[in-house]
Amino acid sequence: MSGEMWPMRKPAFVRSVSAAAGLLAVLGFGTPAHAQAWVPDRGEGAVSIIFQSTYGRDHYFTTTKVDFGEIRSDALVLDVSYGVTRRLAVDLSLPYIASKYTGTKPHPSALDDGSYHASAQDFRMAVRYGVRAGRFAVTPYVGSIVPSHGYEYWAHAAPGRQLRELQIGTYVATLLDPYVPGLFVQARLGYGFTERVIGIHHNRSMADLEVGYFLSERARVFVLGSGQITHGGIDIPTTGPLPAELRPFHDQIDRLNYLNAGFGGSFALTDSFDVFGSMLTNQANRNGHALNRGINVGVTWSFKRGNSHTTGAAPPAPEPKPEPTPAGQQARALIRCVCQKGER
Repeated sequence: MSGEMWPMRKPAFVRSVSAAAGLLAVLGFGTPAHAQAWVPDRGEGAVSIIFQSTYGRDHYFTTTKVDFGEIRSDALVLDVSYGVTRRLAVDLSLPYIASKYTGTKPHPSALDDGSYHASAQDFRMAVRYGVRAGRFAVTPYVGSIVPSHGYEYWAHAAPGRQLRELQIGTYVATLLDPYVPGLFVQARLGYGFTERVIGIHHNRSMADLEVGYFLSERARVFVLGSGQITHGGIDIPTTGPLPAELRPFHDQIDRLNYLNAGFGGSFALTDSFDVFGSMLTNQANRNGHALNRGINVGVTWSFKRGNSHTTGAAPPAPEPKPEPTPAGQQARALIRCVCQKGER
């Protein structure tokens, strides 16, 4: 492996909770759904079921905060990650969202009548390729967002923006066990080529950061940060209404910039089942609806299909030789816990 240390394998990889925490992105609020630099082995995968509850009260007209009513959304997300080869993984997800708006400034939509309205949102797919694994991982990705159907988007309680998008970017991660045993950092940098609306371009740059600490091989805590900058789009004016021709599309074309931050934790009940939870809140915003509170809880089932060492498959990776120091033992434990975690 040209000096590259490949991780020790478990019977089934355990996926990181940050992937589930990142699924707030399906609601347009933040981190990517698959925020993982380490890919599963060939034939290994995970199925996650995540419940998300979000609350938004602050609407931003450029950088001026205005109380225009409350938006509450509850979502059930099915998320699947699968290792096609030892380096290549495919991720799929689809959220089902129920939202309601209560306030005195509804849009001209039946969705803003003060009741919950439920709908599937956008299909999300990503392909990740691990160019480097071990203590330091680098994983470029290509992803897409495709609306599941022609849902309504001009409403406070709309399930999404109904826009197609192509994403490219990379994940990076490293174990910091030589300095603080049990500590690691992973991040994503991405760029989204977003479908133009009425001729207005509004691509976006995205960045996410996670700093995590393993209390043990099964328990982990972490802090999260997520930000976005939109290139193009329009500012929502603080005085006067938008031009009539822009008004129906303002949620699709606004120059949405934000910074969210939060924390969470996860626990591996077994080698195959994880439970997790996290919370995010807005720190800064430009235009759009801010995330005042976002809570995720869920469970992940990890699996391994048949015998991954079939004809034509890559031979099993050798395990690193035992390291005599406590720091070395801790590093191996971290690699077992971290390096085989899937996700966007």
